[in-house]
Amino acid sequence: MPRSQTRLKQISSFPITWLSEGRLKSSLLLRYEATKLGKTSEALECLSQDKFSMSHIKSVFPSLREADKETLAKSSEDYLRCILAKSIGEVYNKGIPMYRNEAARKQFFKRLLEIIEGCYLSDTSSRLRELQAPIESDRVLTWVHREMESLVAKKSDLATEHASRLDVARLEFRTYLRKLEEIVGVSWQNGEGYQRDILVTSFFPPGVVESDSTWRWGAQWYPELGVLNINPPMLFIDPIRRGILTREAAVLLSPKNLETMEYAPRVLCEQAEYFGYKLMDLKNEKEFWAQARHGLRQSSKLAAGDLIDFFQYYEMMVGPVLYREVWSRLKEFGNARLTVSDYYIIFNTLAARPTRHKFSPSEMKLLSLLSKKPDVKAGEAARKLGMSIPTTMKAIRDLSTEAGLRFTIIVDMNKIGLVEYYLLMSTPKQSRVVSVLSRFPYCRQVFRTYGSSDLFSVLDIPFEHQGFVKEFIELMHDKSLVTRFRLLQPERDFQSVNFDRYDAETGRWNVHWDSWGISLRESLTKGDSFRIEQNSKGKQFRFDKLDLRILSSLQDNCRTSYSTVGRALGISGAYVGKKIDRMLRENLFRYAVWPLKIGAEDWGIISLSCSRNVAAILAQYLSHLPAWRGGLVRGDFDGLLAMVWSPSGEMKQFFKAIDDRLIRNGYAEAQSLNTVGEWVIARWLPVESHPWDLTNEDGSWIFDEQRYLSLAE
Repeated sequence: MPRSQTRLKQISSFPITWLSEGRLKSSLLLRYEATKLGKTSEALECLSQDKFSMSHIKSVFPSLREADKETLAKSSEDYLRCILAKSIGEVYNKGIPMYRNEAARKQFFKRLLEIIEGCYLSDTSSRLRELQAPIESDRVLTWVHREMESLVAKKSDLATEHASRLDVARLEFRTYLRKLEEIVGVSWQNGEGYQRDILVTSFFPPGVVESDSTWRWGAQWYPELGVLNINPPMLFIDPIRRGILTREAAVLLSPKNLETMEYAPRVLCEQAEYFGYKLMDLKNEKEFWAQARHGLRQSSKLAAGDLIDFFQYYEMMVGPVLYREVWSRLKEFGNARLTVSDYYIIFNTLAARPTRHKFSPSEMKLLSLLSKKPDVKAGEAARKLGMSIPTTMKAIRDLSTEAGLRFTIIVDMNKIGLVEYYLLMSTPKQSRVVSVLSRFPYCRQVFRTYGSSDLFSVLDIPFEHQGFVKEFIELMHDKSLVTRFRLLQPERDFQSVNFDRYDAETGRWNVHWDSWGISLRESLTKGDSFRIEQNSKGKQFRFDKLDLRILSSLQDNCRTSYSTVGRALGISGAYVGKKIDRMLRENLFRYAVWPLKIGAEDWGIISLSCSRNVAAILAQYLSHLPAWRGGLVRGDFDGLLAMVWSPSGEMKQFFKAIDDRLIRNGYAEAQSLNTVGEWVIARWLPVESHPWDLTNEDGSWIFDEQRYLSLAE
């Protein structure tokens, strides 16, 4: 047996003897001794004292003077968790400068986090045993193993370092608490969970075992003792320690009614763990914590980025006062028992509140430029606006936040072998239908609507499975999940953002619905004709998995530089540019921008049965409004479907103009006039590494009809 493996094999039998007397060593022994004797509360009382007394502990637990072999062995295994954590911390710090490629760095983090599972206080040492014989191809584990072997060879006593790191943790906790007080608008002294004396300490907690169902992993809060305990291994890994401390500070500042909410641990911890991400200063630490925040638990690992996207979306929509508003609303509810839906409604209500931004003339020029050319380069924008490139770049960043600009792309789905469908549904079981659609990976968007339908959804189905959609929706109808539906297929799609009617002087939109409606009526009366070509089907775009991953990245933010996209995918920026140039030459996609905070936050969906020419004329007039997306459709009716952004508070006027000028005059038959209340699902097709990965290596689509039909059973 190699000497390094021999050393690590020995660690479970004697390393507790390396430790000097103190809190760390005593807690290692008491973790098992106190549980065995049924004296857990006495052990906590001893360990939580700021002024530690070994003699007092031995007076309460005289058996510690001669701990038995079982206690010594288990305590040594726990000390190995500290050795492992110290080694991981060293590898993390040394590895950051080496992994500059984003894709490689993510893999490095992923493997480190898998190894970190051995640091948690699980009820088995199996993960620790797995670390003792790394295979040569596992570079990260071999590196960690080498660091551990060095510590074991030195018979390292980490007690002194543990104490110094605890001092650092106490300072960090106070810093994070102050920062969070500013964010949520509540001081610790005025918080519902306030205690005059609170001690941050670190010991191995007796009777505590962490598993994949543990939400507040790595730490425990003992309110009756006024003690926040950080599990010792977590102190040795800087980003983990900081994330846990921020999470615990956020939990302590949270309103009490969050604790009584349905699924309280998940809601409370996920929200608090986001603050850990938000308050980290270093990009590498943010990336590491974003993956690490799950601990051992499995239930939230499948959607690792969703939590961050959720909060960042609402921060963009509401601004920096978001959490002050949320905390204030939660306090208003008092002792009322809340549900997760109530919690989400608070965020959606805040996001839906009308905004009145007053953009300057220079900002209006920039908004107009970005609406016409969302991918405009900073140099070109600087020349057109008469500003320096750095000033222009800063202006775009600032304006993107202020106006909630979402830079994206619109893909011609036909060219990648998918047929797009629009689905309007009425349902008495809305949450159940949303659950079904959320688990159907070819569902791209779902909106909650009010009016003649309850949900609007966009589906993308592979050519060879087009018959599935009808079968799927009819099955939901047979199961009484859906009572009425309209299934449509777009023939020609449109998208427009137009700032011509925004008055920068007053900071408001001047959409005159009377003149807009009369002009529309006149065009219809005169029989104006607009020639609209159908979507050019053209030839299929020959794509591979990398093309789809690039499209996914552009869907999230089409202004991301080629080099950044390349780093994330492990390829050069030049190669990304070559791929994108080919896509643009073959008209695979076009760039788009959606402004979400411009005082036009009322969304409505209209679907009209009408002639092609009436639909074409209406499409021209919709392009005079702040923004819209939709197109000519066929299927359960032929005509036009459009989602329209109107100035806040003016959706009724838009509906009235449509009713007065089109429907009452017989030019169109209304299929639905709905306001949009909530964007329930918004995603690109999952084409990267994911349990729902939809593509083979050659880019062909994977589609399991029976599995997807079973969702509605």
